[in-house]
Amino acid sequence: MESTIDSQKVGILELISKHPNGLSRGEIKKQLPFSINYKTLQRRLSDLIEEGKVNRTGNRKSTRYYPLKAASINNIGQIVPKNEEIFSQNSLNKLKFLDRPVHTRKFVSYKREFIESYEPNVSFYVPKDIQVSLSSKGKLLKNNLEVSTYRRIFDYERLLIDLSFNSSRLEGNTYSLLDTEKLLNAGIFAVGKMSEETVMVINHKEAISFLLENVQEIDLNNYTIYNLHNLLSADLIKNPDARGKIRQIEVSIRQSTYQPIDNQFQLKELFELVLIKARKIKDPFEQSFFILIHLSYLQAFEDVNKRTSRLACNIPFIKNNFCAMSFTDVPRDGYIRALLAIYEKNEIEPMLDLFCWAYSRSCQKLRVLIETTNEIDPYRIKTRIHRRRVMGEIILYGCHGQSLEAHIESYCRSMKLEESDKFMAITLTELDSLHEGNIVGLGVSPEEFNSWLEMEKMNR
Repeated sequence: MESTIDSQKVGILELISKHPNGLSRGEIKKQLPFSINYKTLQRRLSDLIEEGKVNRTGNRKSTRYYPLKAASINNIGQIVPKNEEIFSQNSLNKLKFLDRPVHTRKFVSYKREFIESYEPNVSFYVPKDIQVSLSSKGKLLKNNLEVSTYRRIFDYERLLIDLSFNSSRLEGNTYSLLDTEKLLNAGIFAVGKMSEETVMVINHKEAISFLLENVQEIDLNNYTIYNLHNLLSADLIKNPDARGKIRQIEVSIRQSTYQPIDNQFQLKELFELVLIKARKIKDPFEQSFFILIHLSYLQAFEDVNKRTSRLACNIPFIKNNFCAMSFTDVPRDGYIRALLAIYEKNEIEPMLDLFCWAYSRSCQKLRVLIETTNEIDPYRIKTRIHRRRVMGEIILYGCHGQSLEAHIESYCRSMKLEESDKFMAITLTELDSLHEGNIVGLGVSPEEFNSWLEMEKMNR
């Protein structure tokens, strides 16, 4: 549903952007390449106006909609905010040096004092008031849901897709959100995409899954970061022996005058220093921001450093049961400029602005998700494994009609499940919605499922 709304808004914005003299609602509906009713169109237009993407003049039949320069669309059809919406004026001033050509800027090397001068829980990149503000936004759970329930509902069902999509997008990947969802949920490759883009998205899923499935073992230590890098760089890095290892070669930063350190032994020492200091930090937001900037700045690996830092910065949130940061709607240009300010100036303010904006945006999206799903039913989560198991048995045993319900009742008795009627209702509903794209985890093949489905249709 969400991807449909986004695609409709993009289509409407693209159409209005081509008509500086404005369009009426009827003209918009007529010229759109997809069908949409007037009420839905009005809601999408209202959203675009509220987001500052479209202007409206007139009333009733004389109402017309005009494009605003603030609106921009990236190469995958996503509406992105302007940098002015994210960065303070002070940060924008600090980023002005990037308006000069690279060849006019001074060459700089890695500054050890940037990390060595930082004292955990004495130095603060994230001011205390911002820590408190972000913490209040990040603790979104209602009714004291268990950590495992939170992680399974929101992290597995949305974080895998959102973070895989957005982190890949920040690397220039052209997979759309819908294409990413199809790839990760159903294994459907997007047509016309480079194989490297597909691998990048899949690698993100595997790396995020590693974090979520090993929450008790992961930490800001070399074991976790090495494994993150190994998973993210699989089949992408030129030298496969360099996966999950400190680099032994010199690297450079494209479009920057920053030259990372090239001594392997110094890299190893500084890498350990970053992690030692990070583990000592008590506040999860300070910890997250610290690891985001210092892993990126050090460039400890041959490649895939930024991706590793974006996933690693979520470790404090995952371990402390906060909303994760998916980098939703973060503009690639703004992210790169904030990084360059760190690389060339050790200036963190622009990245802090972006970090706060991105985290608030992620929390806002999670809040909407909670509202649209209403109250989370712990029973559904508690019995999910049982439902998958019994649905797999029903398909394999060829149960239909009364025998199907009898099998579910027998299963409930043998497993001593509470609220068997509720279990029956949920299972029957999920059986009715099964298709080849969502049978993963049932222990059945597509052929076995299709055979069962044909017989089920005949028995109805």
